[in-house]
Amino acid sequence: MSALTKLFVVLLVVCSMLLTASVVVFVNKVENFAQTNKQLDAQLSEARRLKEQAQADLSASNVRAEEAIAQASRQIGDKNTQINALQQKVAEQGVQVADLSSKVQLQALALTQATEGQKAAQDMAGRLHDQTGTLRTTLDQLTKNNSDLNATVSDLTNKLEVTTRDLRFTREQLTEAQNKSEKLAAKVRDLGGNPSQLASAGTKAGAPAINGVVRDVRTIEGVPYATISVGSSDNVTKGMQFNVIDRDHGVFLGILTVDTVEPNESLGRLEGPRTGDIRTGSEVRTQL
Repeated sequence: MSALTKLFVVLLVVCSMLLTASVVVFVNKVENFAQTNKQLDAQLSEARRLKEQAQADLSASNVRAEEAIAQASRQIGDKNTQINALQQKVAEQGVQVADLSSKVQLQALALTQATEGQKAAQDMAGRLHDQTGTLRTTLDQLTKNNSDLNATVSDLTNKLEVTTRDLRFTREQLTEAQNKSEKLAAKVRDLGGNPSQLASAGTKAGAPAINGVVRDVRTIEGVPYATISVGSSDNVTKGMQFNVIDRDHGVFLGILTVDTVEPNESLGRLEGPRTGDIRTGSEVRTQL
């Protein structure tokens, strides 16, 4: 309850008491007015005392209220200062938050790029793994091929050594045959013969019986040539003559004179009355 309220209450009480006293005096017609007046004075004194007490209380209340208001003002000032400081901190923190948000965005972008880079690296690693598998398979195949080649080289080396020995032996035989041939030619000259005619011996009527077929017919510089299916492995020699026959009708078509000899075929010039009828599959014979 405020001091002013207390004062009004006190005044109300006083007025009530005065009114009550007046009413009592008026109604009862108090005979002893002096006593009544004395009592009223006492009551008035008491009322004054109460009033003074109420005023003192009111003054004290006002002082306390002013002190409370001053203290509250000081507290409000302090709170305002704190609020300003907090607002400044909030502003600073807002700047920091904005800076952190920018950094977070940059880090998110860097993370996205790093993720894409990691994905690309993983894809590259997968491709490299596949390539590694392919290279390993290729390496294994090459290793096997190398082993096979080493075995082949060893086999060819052995064959080369055998061939070298055979070649050396053949050269020795050839040298011996040449010596014999020279001796034979000398004897032929001693007997009055011509050794050069011996080179064509066995290429015509005296040739061994060799049979084959025509594989190909061509014209070279206007001269008809044919390839036949027999060669040096069949004892065919350069200059040997073959009779070309139509195998279906048994008709003589011409003569093939060998110019080039291979192991399994020979090439020769064609001559005769019906060289134009010589075809692939026509039969060739050294002896009719």
